Amino acid sequence: MSIDRNAPLTQNHLLAKLPTDELEHLRPYMELVSLSRGQSIIVPNEAIEFVYFPVNSLLSLVTVMEDGSTVESGCIGREGMAGVPIFLDASITPMQTLAQIPGQAMRVKSQIIKEAFDRGGTLQKLLHRYIHTVMVFGSQSAACNRLHYIEARLCRWLLMSSDGIGSDSLSLTHEFLSTMLGIRRSGVSETARKLQSRGLISYQRGQIQILDRKSLETTACECYGRVKAEYERLFTERFPSREKAR
Repeated sequence: MSIDRNAPLTQNHLLAKLPTDELEHLRPYMELVSLSRGQSIIVPNEAIEFVYFPVNSLLSLVTVMEDGSTVESGCIGREGMAGVPIFLDASITPMQTLAQIPGQAMRVKSQIIKEAFDRGGTLQKLLHRYIHTVMVFGSQSAACNRLHYIEARLCRWLLMSSDGIGSDSLSLTHEFLSTMLGIRRSGVSETARKLQSRGLISYQRGQIQILDRKSLETTACECYGRVKAEYERLFTERFPSREKAR
């Protein structure tokens, strides 16, 4: 299904950096879809049919253990895309990707985007850099989960989620936060209460509102700033403008 020219293609940061000719080549194959909370878009060990570029939704990369327990190993917002294995010549992955904050995303069939990637150009360059940031994120998260306290890790994740959807209002449950942090729900509740009592956030019925972003950034561990700085370093370079590409 093709989409209207006015659809929010460029609300995703990767798509926004594509020159006009490359974006227009993909446009007829892209579809704006709505994702519900918990919807699985990449199923472990099944063929990856579509690649997703979030617009205002937040996706979660989840590792599923043999006993059914899960731990989040990454999140994807409007700065990125889901379906990286496709560009590494891997059609399946043991990891699950699901929607944690409902919203919209642009999706395109894996075969179409892989063919565009293989042609080179700005798309390939952008995705090479994005894949590097995914590796940095995973490495930093492993260190963070081992070395940093729950409060700092929760602040980091709330900030990343806010950046990912472009809003300080986050629709999140304690159950999901406990999965993300790899701790009990009681630990999430206690930590969230502390942040709320200090006026950093408000929390009610699965809705978290960031009230004092500056203080939240101060409380978060170094991992938030480090990953963000690496992303900005790689994506502030000037890519071909849309005007020149016409």
